[in-house]
Amino acid sequence: MVEVEEQARQLAAMYDASPIGLAVLDMELRYVRINEQLAQLNGIPASAHIGRSVTEMIPDLSDQALAAFNRVLAGEELTNIELVGPTRARPDQTSVWRQNWVPMRDAAGSVIGVAVSCEDVSEQSRAQKAVKALNRINTALAAEHDLERLVQMVTDAGVELTGASVGAFFHNVLDESGERLHLFTLTGADREVFTKLGRPRGTKVLEPLFRNEVIRSEDITKDSRYGFNAPYGGMPPGHPVVTSYLAVPVVARDGKVLGGLLFGHPKPGCFSHHHEELIGSLASQAAVAIENARLLAEVQAANETLERRVTERTAERDRTWQLSRDLLITVDASGMLHSVSPAWKTVLGHHPSEVVGRSYRDFVHPDDIDRTEVALLVATSGEPVPVFENRYIATDGSTRWISWLTSVDGSLIYGSGRDVTEARAKDEILRATEEALRQSQKMEAMGQLTGGVAHDFNNLLTPILGSLDLIRRKVPDDDRSSRLLDGAIQSAERARTLVQRLLAFARRQPLQAGAVDLAAMVREISALLLTTLGPRVQLVIETKEDLPPALADRNQLEMALVNLAVNARDAMPGGGLLRINVSDRQINEGDPRLSPGSYVHLAVTDTGFGMDADTLSRAIEPFFSTKGLGRGSGLGLSMVHGLASQLGGAFQLTSSPGAGTTAEMWLPISTVTVVATPATTFDAGADIGTSVGRVLLVDDEDAVRAAAAQMLGDIGYEVIEADNADAALRLIADGLVPDLLVSDHLMPGMTGTELARQLRAQLPQVGVLIVSGYADVETLSPDLAHLPKPFRQADLEQAIAGAKVLPHQLVQLAIPS
Repeated sequence: MVEVEEQARQLAAMYDASPIGLAVLDMELRYVRINEQLAQLNGIPASAHIGRSVTEMIPDLSDQALAAFNRVLAGEELTNIELVGPTRARPDQTSVWRQNWVPMRDAAGSVIGVAVSCEDVSEQSRAQKAVKALNRINTALAAEHDLERLVQMVTDAGVELTGASVGAFFHNVLDESGERLHLFTLTGADREVFTKLGRPRGTKVLEPLFRNEVIRSEDITKDSRYGFNAPYGGMPPGHPVVTSYLAVPVVARDGKVLGGLLFGHPKPGCFSHHHEELIGSLASQAAVAIENARLLAEVQAANETLERRVTERTAERDRTWQLSRDLLITVDASGMLHSVSPAWKTVLGHHPSEVVGRSYRDFVHPDDIDRTEVALLVATSGEPVPVFENRYIATDGSTRWISWLTSVDGSLIYGSGRDVTEARAKDEILRATEEALRQSQKMEAMGQLTGGVAHDFNNLLTPILGSLDLIRRKVPDDDRSSRLLDGAIQSAERARTLVQRLLAFARRQPLQAGAVDLAAMVREISALLLTTLGPRVQLVIETKEDLPPALADRNQLEMALVNLAVNARDAMPGGGLLRINVSDRQINEGDPRLSPGSYVHLAVTDTGFGMDADTLSRAIEPFFSTKGLGRGSGLGLSMVHGLASQLGGAFQLTSSPGAGTTAEMWLPISTVTVVATPATTFDAGADIGTSVGRVLLVDDEDAVRAAAAQMLGDIGYEVIEADNADAALRLIADGLVPDLLVSDHLMPGMTGTELARQLRAQLPQVGVLIVSGYADVETLSPDLAHLPKPFRQADLEQAIAGAKVLPHQLVQLAIPS
């Protein structure tokens, strides 16, 4: 049991992110781990599954699950098995679950549990059954000419397609009493009992049917047209209970309503728009079949000659043949086309006279010939052929996708092909768009991660490499220390290239609630938050002293805080202020958000553009995002909301346009105390070199600034330091006139580029060198000299000597010898 739980914890990160249902079962078929997707499929919260058996959670599927488990114990690894039955999520439906059962073994190889993955393929299964049913009824109707059997087949198929409890077909015939409905076929009820109820009448509910209108109601007893006919004011006693109701007219080609297909179910809301479309298609097929059957019956009754009967049927088929927009063919087992419809000219540009007598291989795309031959062999063997798609080459050289339905009569195959090129193109565009979105999200994450790591790493490497270089210059070449220094410098240079390859992906951990000093946690990850926010956003942390610990999962809480920080950063593209406040709050009786008690309160407030009421109302919905295509999954806030709720707390957003956003979390107080670990700090100084020229050095990183100052001093410059652009401008305002500005690019507040522009507006002759730790230099101005971090003294000397350091009208700044 312990080993199974340990393996479940290792797989938890994958479970939480998986779009399919996942679970781990122990040897008693009890749930050890289950993700939210599978819990939703079962219709029971994930937390309610843990420790309970499959028999308790999904009793209608337990026998099938036990059989699968026994097969796993026998050594099998089950893939793509299907479990069929209802669940609590859909107790009134028969669902289909496609599952994989993989044994989990201990070090000795013994089975200690089972990992299960599950996909709901109910809709796919129902769609496949619907296609099969329509193909089957289409083929059957084409071969059936007995009107009663034909209509009974249509009624049975309608019940199958809709899941109705009762179905009927009524002829639209006026008799001497003025009644127009006559029961013809019935499915799902006793015909004798139904007949005793009397002849159905043209009630207000049914009148629209004869005006060629579809009637679909979730509850027909609540329909405004129901209950107006005496003596019962509704369905008579003994009538099958009907709540959900669907009635579709069967309409002839001339617009005459031949009758109606009616379906009912005792429960409300059983018939959807999809069912309406399916029955509409079935009614169209039935109309053609009924007309053909009636035509044949009339011909037979009139005892017309065989020639006239064949002529009329041929004429009917010819009309369909001539007017159909689909490709109609007759082909033999060898693949030779015996006849084709005029639509070949419309769709492919081939005149029928150019096609008849030739093989289909002359027109099919070469890459699809083998697949088409297999389908032809299946059709000639008498096996049913599902919908089949292949490509045909048009006379203009273009390729058209054709979707085929076929039926076999003797030695000939009859096919109907519909041009689905545009539909497939739209599907392909959608797939390409989805793939582009996934790729964009992946690249965005990789870019942010690599850029942030590269910046921090380069800031660390700059003083290391610079200091090593300075020391190396002072050590004789034949000294043993020089060789050691050369090795260290080479390693630092290799680290410079290694930065370009850094990549790490954080995995979500299972929820491990414990005592967390929230104030200490915020302070400890402040460096990470600063890196995430970037230099344009100012971070202010406010914490109350002696706060009680919060009951939380520290890893998840850190991730939630980073998510909130990222959202705040994206809402402040021009920079701003992010304030994080940690305090304790008392919740009184009657607060709808939380139970009464003490909580630790975390508030994250930005000065961004805020949200309107509509956006705010949807902000925590999964997959809702305002960041644009490829710029966010839309899961950040929903994850924070879910974490707070799971911990017994609450999450709330407050925002208005132009006033920023405040995200608040309330976390319950833990009874366990924690000891906060103090954060470490460091100081760095700067050296001033010999004064042969004056350099204003600006960098917010103390260590980087100190190393650069030492190198500039060794070169021979007098170095004046400032840790940000505002400090540099104050020095200028106090009378400082430098010969050269060396500035970091991305700093809190004003960037190095902006500082250079403002400084040159006051001192046009000043030289400028911008230093950056980011690998991506697209944000740098191309007309300013640029030096990437980390750098050595020689790199710095070469950069200062570059053509872009001074304005074009000035002579180049000399490098002291």
